[in-house]
Amino acid sequence: MRRKGTQPYCQKNSRATCHFIMEKMIEESTIHEKVKEIKRQLRLAMNGIVSSHQRSQGLNYKINFGVEIPRLKAIAAGHAQDRELALTLWKDNIRECKLLAIMLLPKENHAEIAATWSAEAPYTEIADHLAKNILCTLPNAVENALENIKNPEGLFRYCGYMTLTHLFRSGEALDSAQEKRYFKEVMEAVDGRFGRSVMLASCNSLAIYTDSCEERSGRALTAFSAGGKEELLQAILG
Repeated sequence: MRRKGTQPYCQKNSRATCHFIMEKMIEESTIHEKVKEIKRQLRLAMNGIVSSHQRSQGLNYKINFGVEIPRLKAIAAGHAQDRELALTLWKDNIRECKLLAIMLLPKENHAEIAATWSAEAPYTEIADHLAKNILCTLPNAVENALENIKNPEGLFRYCGYMTLTHLFRSGEALDSAQEKRYFKEVMEAVDGRFGRSVMLASCNSLAIYTDSCEERSGRALTAFSAGGKEELLQAILG
């Protein structure tokens, strides 16, 4: 016989499950309201000229409000960073929602989310902000970027080079082994075989990496000369 004042395990477990479900429903309702408010703000800030221009450039989102980046940053500043909110916004095929998702994702270690979004980024504008705001902040950002510049899927290569560009600008350096890997991938990218965007991103990253550093420029020249691409390097570095 059950002692007075005790509850069967199944009943306790059921109550815990119900409590969890209720909390989840409340959380989802809150996220829904936040998304609704964000979209209201986007409609108010809509710029038809920018939207039309971007569509003419091939940015074919389901919805493109044409909201400019400074205004998006102001909207993001009015909301706390929230992982679930960011994930919900990313799911919408709306330009501004994807950009806001990047801005609102907490700057913790979200390597898996970053990898997923790198694979799903529809256009280079999204990849640019992903690299600057998330990929650069991850632990082992350099190693992740060096792996990405070898990845043929989606915009991984582009994300990788843009991440390295931002890291180089902030003073990040490569060790000897990393540098050799980097030069090898750049030599393949600069001839345009992976597309114009990757070519330009790789050239820009190399120019920044070697800028005002004769030793790095010398090592790059050695690597490119060995690969028969000395003229390409001279064109990149001017």
